[in-house]
Parts: sequence; structure tokens; C-alpha cells
Amino acid sequence: MKNRLPFLLLAILWSFSMQASAAIIEHTLHSLGGAQYRYDYTVRHQAGEAPILLLDIDFDPALYLESSLNIVSDPVLNASWDQLIIGSQPGYPALFDVFALGAGLDNGDVLTGLAVEFTWLGAGLPGAQAFTLLDPTSFDVIDSGFTRAASSNVPEPGGIAFVVFLLLLFAAVMKYRYPGQTIR
Repeated sequence: MKNRLPFLLLAILWSFSMQASAAIIEHTLHSLGGAQYRYDYTVRHQAGEAPILLLDIDFDPALYLESSLNIVSDPVLNASWDQLIIGSQPGYPALFDVFALGAGLDNGDVLTGLAVEFTWLGAGLPGAQAFTLLDPTSFDVIDSGFTRAASSNVPEPGGIAFVVFLLLLFAAVMKYRYPGQTIR
């Protein structure tokens, strides 16, 4: 058992750290002059996860002028999808609602053609937005996360957690194998 402990710990830590999101939603920001911007979105389904049928991207009314939210029809969205803006309610953001009219996004598929123009009210440049994947029948939350810049090379939180866990595991194994010794 003593020799198997490091491998058991590694397997447990691996399973916890690899909980990936069902989708990766990337945005490309385009300046339209002044405080006017456009986001172009790409939704990437993570292979092996349940199909994506409904997603919402938040537009906080404190940062985005809600009356300026406008769905752009160029680029053209796949005909099996539809989209709309849902106005904010007290305590809730406005939503860019994207939903499948058919089978949805599955098996590593990519959805493009999603674009929203808006007036930015915040300081600096617009950035990541919260998103939610929903069950279209029950509206239960399937997954949630944040959009990321298309050119971003920032590792996923699961990847960062995995590296941290590996370092902790290495330290524990070293202490376990060499008790009382200082490792340099």
C-alpha cells in the first residue's frame, strides 16, 4: 500500500483538476469608434460533453448600455440556430440568448456567426463576460464560465489546478519517501 499511495493520490487529483467546461466561448473585440464596440463570438463544444442547445452571455447594464445592444447579422449565423437579446431585470443582466433550432452543438463542433454591437460604459476596454449553458426544457444550469479573448493563451483553471496539484503531490511524495530529510 505504501508504494501505491502516490499513484492513488495522483489519480484522485487528476480527476478533480480535469473538470473542464462543456464549452469554450471566445470573443474577438472590434472597436467601432468612440465607446462603440462589437464582440464576435466562437463557441467550441468540448468533445464528450452533452450537446449545447441553449446559452446565455451576460451584458451587465452597469458596463454595457442596454439600449445599444444589437445583434449583427454579418457574419451569418448557421440556420439551425437563433439568437435574441433579453432585457435586464432588477438584479439580473441583459442576456445575449443563443439557442439551437435543431440538434445543437455536439462532438467538438464549433459555432460561429455570433456578433453583438454595443456601447461600452466601463473604464478601459470590454473584456470577459459571464456565460451560462442551460437545459432548454427545464432551464437548469448545465455549466457556466467566462468568455475569453480569442487570442488569449491563458490556461484553463483546470490546467492551472492540475499543475498546482502536481507540485503539491511531488512535495508530499518526497516527504513521504524521505522523512526527516531536507530536499534541495
